[in-house]
Amino acid sequence: MRLRYYFTFLFFINLTFSIAQERLQGGRPYLAGESFLAPTVGMKVRIPENWKGFYPHNSEIFSMANDTSVDVRCMYFANQTSLKKLASNWKKGFPLGQGLSIELDGGISKSGDIMTAKINVPGNELVEGTLLSRCGPYGYCLTAMVFGQKVEMKNYQGKLEPIISKIEFVKPIPRSELDVFDWQKELTGKYLFAYDREKSSKKEGQIWLNLDGTFKSKMKSTGMFKEQTGKYKGTKKGSYFIYNEKSGEPAKLVLLFSKLPELTLPLEKKQDQFYINGQVFYFSYP
Repeated sequence: MRLRYYFTFLFFINLTFSIAQERLQGGRPYLAGESFLAPTVGMKVRIPENWKGFYPHNSEIFSMANDTSVDVRCMYFANQTSLKKLASNWKKGFPLGQGLSIELDGGISKSGDIMTAKINVPGNELVEGTLLSRCGPYGYCLTAMVFGQKVEMKNYQGKLEPIISKIEFVKPIPRSELDVFDWQKELTGKYLFAYDREKSSKKEGQIWLNLDGTFKSKMKSTGMFKEQTGKYKGTKKGSYFIYNEKSGEPAKLVLLFSKLPELTLPLEKKQDQFYINGQVFYFSYP
């Protein structure tokens, strides 16, 4: 079975969201051109053209597959370290998983701010790879490990630098500043959506919360409006209010429909997952 070309981001902390950036949301399929920010490690990532990704809920791995099948994989590691320390670790070799490890195949080189080295997988002569590392100005480094079938890797020689050079480093945001979630600020003017099943790209519920205080909803089923009658299905319009959690009262989204009774939908955040009326949902700029 042929492998697909994967980018995998291994972050050792919960990835979250800051002002004017998209939060990496567990369970949401990502399409080419979409972006997210990992604020606690200070890295901005945009999904490249012809790629799609998925971040499993409660996982530390973000996987992205190309539209074509290629026997090559890539894994990104975010660490608070330095190129000097990374070079030392590379020389020692390190495990990929149970019963699988890598070792250097030659020396370590550096071009600009990017350090590279070729690697091989002991016991598997058909696989080879390359390590690329780059450090930002705030103490964090990103390592890309690209590996795959030798016959396919030949097509990537000399073309791997953009994999890491296009990642943008920004000032990390301490976790303490991310604990309190401002629903009013983060959802106003956003596009809310839910899928009919996990890992599906088919949306069964959508709400556009416009900056002028009006909204439009489009529901294939009651979905986010669950436990309500089918009269809310289809395309509806009205105005809305968002209330943050206060004095023990949960955050909520109140929809005032033009020709239907209003709905009050409780909002909840659990780790990296968001819920509206008990259902997982995602949000982005329209």
